[in-house]
Amino acid sequence: MLLGSLIALVMLKVLQPIVKFQLCIVGFHRYGHLALEPEVFLAEQELSKSRLNAKKRVVNLWSFGPTSMQSNAYLASKWKDALIVIPSWLVSGLHDAGSLISRLKLEEPKLSITGSQNGLDKTAAHLSFSIDEIAEGNRQLHEIGIDPNRPHVCLIVRDAGHYKAQGEIESPGYNFLNFDINNFASAAKELLAHGFQVVRMGSGSEQPFLSAPKGVIDYALMNKRSEFLDVYLAATCEFAVSTQTGPDAVCMLFRRPVLYVDVTRYGQFFFGSKLATWSPARLLKNGKELNLSEIVNSDIAWYKDPSLFIQNGISQKKSSESEIRDLVSSYIDHRKIQSADICGVRKLVSVGMGERGRLQFGEVTAKLLPNADQILGEWVRK
Repeated sequence: MLLGSLIALVMLKVLQPIVKFQLCIVGFHRYGHLALEPEVFLAEQELSKSRLNAKKRVVNLWSFGPTSMQSNAYLASKWKDALIVIPSWLVSGLHDAGSLISRLKLEEPKLSITGSQNGLDKTAAHLSFSIDEIAEGNRQLHEIGIDPNRPHVCLIVRDAGHYKAQGEIESPGYNFLNFDINNFASAAKELLAHGFQVVRMGSGSEQPFLSAPKGVIDYALMNKRSEFLDVYLAATCEFAVSTQTGPDAVCMLFRRPVLYVDVTRYGQFFFGSKLATWSPARLLKNGKELNLSEIVNSDIAWYKDPSLFIQNGISQKKSSESEIRDLVSSYIDHRKIQSADICGVRKLVSVGMGERGRLQFGEVTAKLLPNADQILGEWVRK
């Protein structure tokens, strides 16, 4: 196999004067990365077309890994509609051969779920459903009790089953990111009162939604779950309420708005998209509550591994059930209004996270809820 890969690399390099080949290797084992790494790449490529060298065509060869390891095999397969996808064994061979002979190595562009050009706001989704898929999607919606002609809202709440479903052991630090779905019961009731159908999402969720009001569909624990329907529900929702976890990336991919509750990992948040509305988590350092300025002007904003919060004495006071209800109620009232920079938060985040932030997510356009400070407290202003 290695010899064949070397021969293939030589052939690709011979064409290099007129065609540049690149290997794009997606983080296929993470749902959010599977959804948005290709989408953000295509969006930024579309925005940059006028700056490309017209004399040399760029051909991107994509890898989505072995089917058995993909976080959603349907979505990985769907990307074949928009990309040149090659077998994972061939990608591994080309990568290994290039490592042996550096002159033959193909460039591997760095992929991102956020991007630095605000591409999700400036382009349309690069995936769409066929007529047959729409018909099948609507049929499956009916099967789980959803009327396709009425708007539905996805509740995407991370719990301890998040990685167990993928056969992985979750480190103790990740409990920092988990929530009790039952604290979203009042929010679900509020959504139902406004005429929305409510669907609790989450592949591998292990906690039953015991306090869910009548009418909520606990799809996460249904035996009718499918990888196709996981995508279709998120892609066709009116909006989603999320705790910053993988499935909400599918909403962003299909340009569906999302309300993010208790955002902790700023460096991985979609600050560069108007689709995102957020409320910050209350973080405490050694028992003292931190204000937004203290967070964005420190390394705390860039903690990726949640264990870092714990190691550095950072704890979280999660929003109460009534606060989550009020956040959702406020979002329902304000979601279609182009809000100003509430409390100067966009500027605060932009200045605090600096050039590194600009390279990570571009211009800060995500919206803070207009009355977040009234719901969560005056610290939001500081």
